[in-house]
Amino acid sequence: MSRRASRPAKRADPEPIRATSMWRVDQVFLARSGMRTEVISSLVNDHGGLRNLSVVAPTEDPREAVRHAARFVAGKGNVSSARNARVRWAREQAATEQDNLVRDLALEDEFLDAFEETLQEIRDRMR
Repeated sequence: MSRRASRPAKRADPEPIRATSMWRVDQVFLARSGMRTEVISSLVNDHGGLRNLSVVAPTEDPREAVRHAARFVAGKGNVSSARNARVRWAREQAATEQDNLVRDLALEDEFLDAFEETLQEIRDRMR
């Protein structure tokens, strides 16, 4: 008598980024991954939806990593704003519990600048 392996229940795909909903970047988390930096951008929409976009930047430099991620997120479409987005290191990267609470204001500025520059480039191409 053979026994079939039980299959895990299918998970619903996250809500796509589409024209019916505008998204904004709420938080950005950085984590070192060898010679690269993983950047996870947490997005929220007008209807209270939440979505995470992850990208691995081909650099160890946090400044370049957040700029890379900002260009990636802005290029997705229907992400209208990154104003007030908080940038933090992921919990496992923090040296102390206090580090979990510390925002990196310089990296927040870098992320917002790159995000706005990319949105402007996209708007210019659409004209």
